[in-house]
Amino acid sequence: MAITVSPVPAVSESSLLRFSRWMLFVTVAAMPLYVVRWHYGPLPTTLLETLILITAGLYVVARWREGGRRPVATPLDLPIALLLLAGAISVVVAGDHRAALGLYRAYFIEAVAVFYVAVDLVRRTEHLQRLVLAFAIGSSLFAALNLGAFAQALLSNSVHIGFAPAALYGDANPVAMYLDPPFAMAVGLVLFAPSPRWRWMGVAWFAVVGAALLLTFSKGGYLAVGALALVAVLSVRRWGALLLAGTIAAALLIAQIPLVAQRLGTIPISFMGRLEIYQATIQMIHDHPIFGVGLGGYSYQFRGQTPEIYPHDIWLTFWVEIGLLGVIVFAVILFWLLWCGWRAWPRMRDFYRPALWGTVGALVMWAVHGLVDSPYWKNDMSVEFWTLAALIIICLRTARRVTSPRD
Repeated sequence: MAITVSPVPAVSESSLLRFSRWMLFVTVAAMPLYVVRWHYGPLPTTLLETLILITAGLYVVARWREGGRRPVATPLDLPIALLLLAGAISVVVAGDHRAALGLYRAYFIEAVAVFYVAVDLVRRTEHLQRLVLAFAIGSSLFAALNLGAFAQALLSNSVHIGFAPAALYGDANPVAMYLDPPFAMAVGLVLFAPSPRWRWMGVAWFAVVGAALLLTFSKGGYLAVGALALVAVLSVRRWGALLLAGTIAAALLIAQIPLVAQRLGTIPISFMGRLEIYQATIQMIHDHPIFGVGLGGYSYQFRGQTPEIYPHDIWLTFWVEIGLLGVIVFAVILFWLLWCGWRAWPRMRDFYRPALWGTVGALVMWAVHGLVDSPYWKNDMSVEFWTLAALIIICLRTARRVTSPRD
């Protein structure tokens, strides 16, 4: 059966709506800029939050003028509503309601707003390409800054494998978690780009983001890259064996780099440390099994010295922060996206194919990295997650338009 993707008919739209789409692209590119902070009177804010509010505000006004009163419907509406409900309950449960409300606003309300704006405004292939390009530009610039920070530390002989140099964030672990998805998207372009231009862009994106991810010395990041390599091998079966051999050879070569080898040598120590944190967190969940401790309520002094604000596991983090309902609903959302995206990507054509593969790969990396860390639980990563979710919905919407000439 021949498969083609039907183009979206051109529709007239207001200049305000087009401007809100461009603001969406700017917002996606600027996710790491949540570190730029200031106050509006007593209210704290970030540059990322301001961009989200401008984007969402323009979108709402534009749709309101056109008679739109509700967000576009998606298959995730009910799970999203339940997740927002779980978050709202966690604000009430939290000991510090003001801090919890700020986290709820940033990690859930604003991030979900980006999801709905993207699902509605990214309707055509060129819109999708610009969104991916914005993500590539923003993540590549961020990766380049981190490479610069590493080079500076290397020249001054101040590289410590336990505290890898990082730009903007100050901690290499959040850098690695943020870079997982753009790395997967870049690999998707390298493998399945519809044109040489996009493939070469994928190679450049892969090189700069991959180098920065490597130099975070994040063991969770390395594990996630291994999972993505397995997904790639399963996806290109005709030359999967060659890809597998090349991946293994590259991994063995990288493992011989002295700093990387030293970092890998700390795996047993990290594993035992994680077990201590997990045991303490499980005890907290045992004491608060239904609602958790509330947003921002988790606090653990690791070995009496190092404060941990999250338990280094995405599932334990969701449960202890927003309760049983929150962790169940998030699992439904994540695995629904993975399942539907994986089933649909072989039917994709043109730019939708690498975009969907890369997005599914990004979520695989997050799920694997989330076994030893807490992706999602930062301003940039919550927006990143819902941007990825929007990309899958956008591609699935295209898949539903796929028809056969015999139909």
